[in-house]
Amino acid sequence: MGNLPGSRPDREGWIRVSKSQPCPVCKKPDWCMVAPDGNAAICQRVEKGSTKPCGDGGWLHRLTRASTRPGPQGARKGRTVTTDWTALAGRRAAELNPARRNDLARTLGLPADALDALPLLGFHNDARGAYYTFPEANAGGTVVGLNRRFADGTKKALPGSKRGLTLPAGWRERPGPVFVVEGPTDAAAMTAAGLSAVGRPSNTGGVAHLAELFGDLDAGRSVVVVGENDRKASGEWPGRTGAESVARGLAGRLGRAVQWALPPEGAKDVREWLTASAPGETPWPDRGVELGRRLVAAAVGIDPPPTTTADGSRSAVPDIVIGPDEHRVNAEATAALAAEEDVYQRGGLLVHVLHQSDDSDLDAVVRRPVGAPVVRELARPLLRERLTRVARWTQWRGAGENAELVEAHPTDWCVGAVHARGDWPGLRRLDAVVTHPVLLPSGDLLTANGYHRGVRLLAALPADLAVTVPDAPTRQDVDAAVAALLDPLADFPFETPAHRAALVAGLLTPLAWFLFDGPAPLFLIDGNVRGVGKGLLADVVALTVTGRRFPVMSYTNDREELRKKITTLAMECERLVLLDNLAGAVGNDILDAALTTDRWKDRVLGGNRVYDGPLHVVWFGTGNNVQLGADTSRRVCHARMESADERPEMKEGFRHPDLRGYVRRDRGRLLSAALTILRAWVRAGRPRHQLRPWGSFEGWSGVVREAVVFAGLPDPGETRVALQTTADRDAAAMADVIAGLIHLDDTGRGLTTADIVGRIKEAEREAPAEWMSNLRAAVEDLCGKLCGRTLGYRFRHFARRNFGGKVLDKADAPHGSNRWVVRDVKGRAGREHVHHAHHHHPDPRPAGGDGGDGGDDSARPAAVEAALPRSRTRFVNDDTPHDVRG
Repeated sequence: MGNLPGSRPDREGWIRVSKSQPCPVCKKPDWCMVAPDGNAAICQRVEKGSTKPCGDGGWLHRLTRASTRPGPQGARKGRTVTTDWTALAGRRAAELNPARRNDLARTLGLPADALDALPLLGFHNDARGAYYTFPEANAGGTVVGLNRRFADGTKKALPGSKRGLTLPAGWRERPGPVFVVEGPTDAAAMTAAGLSAVGRPSNTGGVAHLAELFGDLDAGRSVVVVGENDRKASGEWPGRTGAESVARGLAGRLGRAVQWALPPEGAKDVREWLTASAPGETPWPDRGVELGRRLVAAAVGIDPPPTTTADGSRSAVPDIVIGPDEHRVNAEATAALAAEEDVYQRGGLLVHVLHQSDDSDLDAVVRRPVGAPVVRELARPLLRERLTRVARWTQWRGAGENAELVEAHPTDWCVGAVHARGDWPGLRRLDAVVTHPVLLPSGDLLTANGYHRGVRLLAALPADLAVTVPDAPTRQDVDAAVAALLDPLADFPFETPAHRAALVAGLLTPLAWFLFDGPAPLFLIDGNVRGVGKGLLADVVALTVTGRRFPVMSYTNDREELRKKITTLAMECERLVLLDNLAGAVGNDILDAALTTDRWKDRVLGGNRVYDGPLHVVWFGTGNNVQLGADTSRRVCHARMESADERPEMKEGFRHPDLRGYVRRDRGRLLSAALTILRAWVRAGRPRHQLRPWGSFEGWSGVVREAVVFAGLPDPGETRVALQTTADRDAAAMADVIAGLIHLDDTGRGLTTADIVGRIKEAEREAPAEWMSNLRAAVEDLCGKLCGRTLGYRFRHFARRNFGGKVLDKADAPHGSNRWVVRDVKGRAGREHVHHAHHHHPDPRPAGGDGGDGGDDSARPAAVEAALPRSRTRFVNDDTPHDVRG
């Protein structure tokens, strides 16, 4: 609030009361004073209701715009204190001398005369410090408030101010489009550059004033709302969202098309672009020519919502009348939301698709490259904004004959109910976002951008990506495609051709994802030494498939932390993830569960909502001599490299010295080759090659493995045999235990675990035999120490499992004695099923489950199993439910 009109400020800035403007407390015309902003008064007569005494100067009273103060004896009501903002702006303008004006112009990078276009620009210095004042006006030009700019660049409206527009002098007379920018300094810069511009108070504000201002604007003159390049790390983009929102609001109020645009790339706002070095060499009046051309070229038009349909029936944008029947209002809002093209439902949440604006923070769950698409939950404030776009909100005001429908905002209770609904009939479901072509369940190639309802897929392929795939590839086409894919892999020292084939399988998997049901294994790229090229090999895959490097997630053995990370991946619709630089023991029940399901259910962090939806992640990992848990190893397709060089990173003479650059340049050709292999396999009738089953991954195995072998490469599934053999350390320890028990139990009556531990300790008194040393080491590996109780638990876990033709079983002892005896597998014929240890069996099975290829029931904790969600259409393998994609 500001000075009372007609009053004279004293030397301290307070205003003496007068007959025309008496004291708001005692109503007398003399003695008292009012603060410049009208928020306080010093009354010489009335103490009641005061904040504090002011010595001999009376009492200090705090005032509000609608407050009343008692007069003498409390018998008279006070009047509302109003502010003449135009007068106050004039007084502040009088304090702005030429030196201060020039200082502000230098700070903003503008010529001094550019500020002459801002009427009543002012300056003031009070207890809060020195600041410039920018008046804001309504559509008629009347000042309705003052905005302050302090020396540190912060901005704050003067208390009591209303928000309005910045109307540079002569804006209507300047030719060309009218640009609506954010704030007074951008408006001044555009005016100095010869453009017609007005300033709005914020990124989303001022629509009502603007609609009134442009009501009589020539219909042939364009209105362009200009936003800001202020995209956040979270993906939110206030400047863009605000510009589009204002343009849409203006289009609806004006009944005409309104455009919105962003400043040229590299500049946050139009003032920053105009004051940059390149346009800085051009005279100010001419700088707007290039900027205006760019803004108009990049502008996006928004048409007004139709008021009626073609036959004159009700408007295509529904009217929602707010009433006490909340169920109706909520249902109508949900139905209207279905018309919003870029809002989806996923896993019981409302989401929208953003793009990574800059480098991810190091502590982010996934570190994504710039430009990568990411799905984010639609926050309640953004939902509220969307609801104003898809419907006209009104409510009844008045009673009887005076009742009328007036415009209104969506209510908080409606926004909250729609946001928490969990299922939104008619709203599109989003399972995946891809930036590359994929093969659909029919075998057809998807290359068209947009939403594909049949597979719940949003395609966002780059415009410059050229892919050529024959409709019916020949054998020669397949051979040429294989040669093209193997060319960038020529210099990598794969341990065997099967390990190279595993890498090719990893590249094909995201392209073939919608050809099969269920999950895919983790593709592990590891080597025997640092510098062998693991990260570079991973980049070959990611750059070929997506055109960007891998999104990276750090692995942790902390179950809760890992669970939260996987939930975030699922919510954000991540498609490819690299677990980089794996070290130490890798594998736990949470990772195992994520690798053997394509759906995920978990509580959303920071709330009581639950995500229950797709987990369409193709997992990759890198490391040196990675140590995998037995249950994890059977879920891994291994691309192993071994180099004989002491320092392989110093090696020279590569076929493609700049391999990443080569892949980027030839991405279209390499992607075409990969898709040609898959298309050829489909067109050949999806032939089978009698490959050994791979439990939990039957769908993937029946497509990607088969396609790789069809192309003439080795079976990538063969790499898991050696990997599981080295991974199942428990199985190796049990083999040594059984060998030792054969020596210890010379009677065949069996031994208790206490007997076994006692015999091992007794052997320490003398030089033990080699088998005894092996037995001791094996027991310590299994239990961590020599403990009969723990060893008993471990024996029960491995009971009746085949270790080299031998099984450990309970002896037929009386009185329930827990004696353990070694038997031949044949001796168990006709009794309970015998589990085979993978390091002796041609079809590997890890410890702790029903076998690597037959299932993994007991390896998955009950809590994880219970967390696995159920879906609309299911198939079951390995006792794990999966979605049927497509």
